[in-house]
Amino acid sequence: MVLENLSEIRDRIRYHLDRHVLLGSFQPQVEAAKYVVLNKSANLWRPLLTIAAARDYNVDLERAIPLSSVVELVHAASLIADDIADKAHFRRGEKSCHVQFGNNLAHLTQLYLVEKVYDVLLNGNLDLEDKQRMAIARLAPQSGLDMIWGQTKDVMQIELRTPEQVLRMYEEKSGALIGLALACGGILGNADEEDVNTLRKLGIAIGVSYQISDDVLDSLACPTETGKPGRQDEQKRTLLKLVGLDGARDLKSAKDAEAENLLDLLDIDPKSLRKVMTHLRQRHNKYF
Repeated sequence: MVLENLSEIRDRIRYHLDRHVLLGSFQPQVEAAKYVVLNKSANLWRPLLTIAAARDYNVDLERAIPLSSVVELVHAASLIADDIADKAHFRRGEKSCHVQFGNNLAHLTQLYLVEKVYDVLLNGNLDLEDKQRMAIARLAPQSGLDMIWGQTKDVMQIELRTPEQVLRMYEEKSGALIGLALACGGILGNADEEDVNTLRKLGIAIGVSYQISDDVLDSLACPTETGKPGRQDEQKRTLLKLVGLDGARDLKSAKDAEAENLLDLLDIDPKSLRKVMTHLRQRHNKYF
């Protein structure tokens, strides 16, 4: 079951988030959350990957969208924290949440989004069997803890002396959530335990590749291309600084090859996943 038009699916994810998830008119934290989550420039790669995995296990698009929206709430919360830590003034072409609403409301919005994740996961209409809901509930906390540990390493600049340590931080900071996104899609489609584990590993590989690209873009691309300030990592230890541009390209190619190998291990024909992964890789081909 190959995905339909990605732009149309993005619109449907935003519609679901707006009309069915981010409820509570005129509550400041909800309005701030909508400002971040519903940004029209958001690519929504993580929920798209959830949907792609679910579709490859024969889940209808309409059934996959609600669960995919939960993944985007986690991502949005992480972006708010990232922008506050980096003192970034804009994101996705708009003022960052803390600039638009102030630090206090931005912090509260981040907390609201995290709590909303568990509210929707435990109480929302996700069309999940109890065993599916519990499987996701078991995976989500560890993914969140890994994200926080990776972000802590990045912000505090600890355990980042070698390329291997930086790659490990990328696995945690970016890969953990994408691994969760893919695992959620598989669980929704009743994938067996082996495939769910493979999907998590696949997501981590995609996340590392994505983060390598992000670091290269931070140094080489203009803000109008990335939608956020450039050279935010000048004071940080990045893979680009440790191994150079050619080394970063080689490591990204290795991660992309690892992802392809993991795809081949799945007990399905992953047509939708291949489509989304191809779109994701092609975004900034001129740098690689």
